[in-house]
Parts: sequence; C-alpha cells; structure tokens
Amino acid sequence: MSSPRVRFTAGVLRRAAMVSAQLLLVFAALWALRNIVGHLSYVVVPASVALLLTAFLHPLVTWLTRHRWPRSLAVLTALVAGLAVAGGIVTFVVLSIVNNFDELRRRVSQSVAQVDEWLTSGPLNVEGQLFDRVRGWLAGNQQQLFSQALGAFNTVADVLIGVLVSAVLLIMFLYDGPKMWAFLLRPWRPETREVVDDAGRRAYHSVVVYVWVTALVALIDAIGIGIGLAVVGVPLTVPLAALVFLGGFIPYVGAVVSGFVAVAVTLVSNGAVAALIILGIVLGVQQLEGHVLQPVLQGNLSRLHPAVVLVALLIGGTEGGIAGVLLAVPVVAAVRAVVLAIADHHGPREPAPPPAEDSGDTGEPSGQPAAEESPPRTGPRAEPT
Repeated sequence: MSSPRVRFTAGVLRRAAMVSAQLLLVFAALWALRNIVGHLSYVVVPASVALLLTAFLHPLVTWLTRHRWPRSLAVLTALVAGLAVAGGIVTFVVLSIVNNFDELRRRVSQSVAQVDEWLTSGPLNVEGQLFDRVRGWLAGNQQQLFSQALGAFNTVADVLIGVLVSAVLLIMFLYDGPKMWAFLLRPWRPETREVVDDAGRRAYHSVVVYVWVTALVALIDAIGIGIGLAVVGVPLTVPLAALVFLGGFIPYVGAVVSGFVAVAVTLVSNGAVAALIILGIVLGVQQLEGHVLQPVLQGNLSRLHPAVVLVALLIGGTEGGIAGVLLAVPVVAAVRAVVLAIADHHGPREPAPPPAEDSGDTGEPSGQPAAEESPPRTGPRAEPT
C-alpha cells in the first residue's frame, strides 16, 4: 500500500503558520511571566506561602463562622491553634535534639573512627587520618567559609522578612478573603465573571484538598517511620520523624531524601542490620502511601500524573529553589482546575429540542413551547479565600 501524499497547499501552510504563531505567543507569555515572578519573588513567594497556609486554616475558620462565631474571633482562634501546633512541634524537636545530641555524637565519632581505621588499614590503604584531613581542609578554606556564613546571615534576614509578610497576608486572606475575591470579580462582564468565579473557586478548592491530603499522608508516614525508628532504638527519632513529615510536602523527592537520611543516621549510629530494618520500614510505608493512602484520600479530584509532578518539581526547583519545589505541585493542580472549569463552560452544550408540531389540520400551533436550554453544569464550588 502506498502511503498518502501530503499536499502543502496554501490553506495547510496558513493553518501551520497560525498554530506556530499561537505557540510562539504562549512561550512569550510564559517567558514574560517567569521574568516578572523572578523580579517580584520577594512578594510572590510570601503571598504564595500565605495562600497555602490560608488553604490549611480556612476550613477551621469556615466551620467556626458557621457555628455563629464572629469572623475576627474565628480567625484569631485558627491562628492561635496553628501557632500552638507548629510551636509545639518545633519545641519538641529541639528538645529531642538537645537531649540526644551527646549520644549521637559519641556514636558518630565511633563510626567515623572505624571508617578511618578501615581506610588506613584496609584494602584501599589511604594514608593519614580522616579527622586530620578535615581539619586541614577547614584551615585552608577559612575565608571562603566566612564569606558563606555572611551570605547565610543575609539569607536569614530575607527569610525573616518573608515570614513577616506571609503572616500579615495570611491574616488578611483569612479575614477579608471573600471581599477580596468579590473585588477581583467586579471588573469582569457578567458572562465572563461566572467563568472566572467558577475557575477561581475550583482552583482554590484543589489547593485546599492538596494541602490537607498531603499533610495527612505526611503525618501518617512520619508516625509509621517514627515508630520503626523508636523500636530499633535510633537516636533523634523525633527529629527524623519531623523531617519525614516535612519531606512529605515535596512529592516523591521529599520521601526519598527523608528516608535516605533516616537510613543513613541508623547506619552510622546502630549499624548495618538496623539500617536494613529501617530501609524495609521506609519502603513499606512509601508503598502504603502510594498505593493506598493517596488514592483513597485524594481520589480523582486533583490527582496528577507522576510524570507531570516530576517535571513540575524539576522546573520549580531550577527556577525557584526550595520555594519553587514547595509551590510547583499546588500551582499545577490549580492550573489543571482552571483549565477544566473553562472547558466545562465553553464545551459543547446539548441542543434544545425542536418545537412540537401542529396537532390539528387548522394550522394553529399546539401551544407547547420549546424546552429551555439547560445551563452548563459546573464542578463543586469551594469557599474563596
């Protein structure tokens, strides 16, 4: 069979040129958006973090206001509860590190000494001691380390300013979120306003579901791995469990990194057998998360393909560092919800049935009007910020 021949007619070339121009416009818009976000990162990142925290605390505020609490008191209660939980976790982790630091340092020193002895007397026959080489490297790079320390202080100052801005925006979003959303909808025409409203509510709802499901799954992972660490007798069990919890907010990558750290600490402090046991526990918990917890808790509402998640994490990490990694998946979930909402509003609608035919020979109409066109269905609505 001969393959069909493609004819490059004027119409085909015109359509190809139109598609190419549209793609170029899309890439130009993405490039401009990337530059704008890069220049305004000191505002975009705190505002995005505030939105994520709003999605986490907003259900509590909504529940309290439905039970006739004043909105100001509901917002204050949610903020106090969030600070109490976060402060309690941080205090518990710090106290655990302080109480177990001496034991961990002793075990790490023993392990490093064993490694140093194996390097000098083993098959590699490396001359010199490991500690002496580390001290020599530190002595030769004091200026570079001092410069990096000053840069770290600048970074800490920037982080503190960002935290302050995020806290102020969080209070504003929780208290005046509905008014802000109504103000943003006011300039649109009525037909367009309905589409924008539905798209924004779906996007916000997808972020709320993502934040709560991710937090719940991360908590279950941290409890499971933390119990395994405690049973094996690994020092710093609570800090490692907290690291697993924080790593759960970075899909796939965070679980792998936090699990590797837990296994490495176990290997250094408790030996190879205990490390293999912790490795099995980590793998089992991650399999439970991927095949049971995520599908059951999240369903099909905002699930994304793993390839999409990995690409989003790679782009977010390259362009935005840690903040880009944390915000990449929620942004993709929100964009997906917006696209689905616009597709629902502009998709094909069922045509209205034709009018009824005349029932008599007199030529008079039967008097049965045509059925009205049913409005398009929209997805579930969530409360705006």
